[in-house]
Amino acid sequence: MYENGRRPVSADHQQLFREAYQATDRELGFPESELLLGGQTPHPTGSFLRTKFPVPVSPEMLRYLTSLLDQHAQAEPLVGPQFLMAPVQSQMPLIEQMCRDVYGPLREDVLRIGARYTEFLGWLHQDTGRADEAMRWTGLAMEYAQELGDPMLIAYLFQRRSNIATEAGHAGHGAGLAGAALRYAAELSPRVHAVVLRQLANSKASLGEHAETARAIDQALVAADRGDDADPMAGYCSVAYIEMEGANCNVRLERPTQAVETYRESLSHWPAVQERDRGLCLARLATANAILEDVEGAHQAAEQALGIAQRTGSARILNELYRLQTRLARWHKLVEVSELNRELDTMKRVAP
Repeated sequence: MYENGRRPVSADHQQLFREAYQATDRELGFPESELLLGGQTPHPTGSFLRTKFPVPVSPEMLRYLTSLLDQHAQAEPLVGPQFLMAPVQSQMPLIEQMCRDVYGPLREDVLRIGARYTEFLGWLHQDTGRADEAMRWTGLAMEYAQELGDPMLIAYLFQRRSNIATEAGHAGHGAGLAGAALRYAAELSPRVHAVVLRQLANSKASLGEHAETARAIDQALVAADRGDDADPMAGYCSVAYIEMEGANCNVRLERPTQAVETYRESLSHWPAVQERDRGLCLARLATANAILEDVEGAHQAAEQALGIAQRTGSARILNELYRLQTRLARWHKLVEVSELNRELDTMKRVAP
């Protein structure tokens, strides 16, 4: 219907002809676009991902989205989730539509970016206390990972879902999800294997299973020691990280003495850029001190943790401190404990 040149080729059909013949507008005899008339040269058709998307998805766009997420991830431990939720959320309509609509040679890259964004958004929701939203976004990341068929990513996301479930009070579900991640053990890097084992220990400690917790931590220490800080998915899961996680498990199992030593040693050289995690460590130190009936130590650590929670908006820090209130109930008449309770009760009232 276009052969005699009397009828202009529609924009949609121009795109179809470009893809079918892998040719440029000039080669197909189409009029030069406004882009060309403005002195700009479009990318060759082959560099774009085939898509229904209104804007061509190119490698440059994917690099931009990756760079943006890297910057958010670097800022998150310092500023916490409250300042990052909106900018990350604003990218999600674009990310989700790309993952729904694109096809062709770059689809795998799009899915990997989609998995990273949705997992990160799930983490932000978890750190602000929205477990349902955290699980929903992490579940979407799992869909992308399963389409990719990437066992490392699938296992990592199983342990993330395990962590969310355990923190939400569903440790049995958490242990099951960690076990599902371990089915991929033979295909995991040492550091990813270590972070999965650490999460298994976390859920087992919440269930009160001393022996299985200790076994998982011991195995995680071995795996972390074999690993590399350059691991792109779990380089953070070092021996020191596992030791800290072991201390957390000891607190859950009412064995605080060794945990206090680990926390104090870690806090003495804590990286300045890891402010949110420092607050979490302080809150856990406060709990360990309370179990040991060191009220002054518990109060000092809790006040520091509360200040960081207020600055970063981390519900995970606050939840640790809310649980601490029960531990300190015996000393509620002390001025410092009464003041801490007043501050925490105020935080509860203004919480979203």
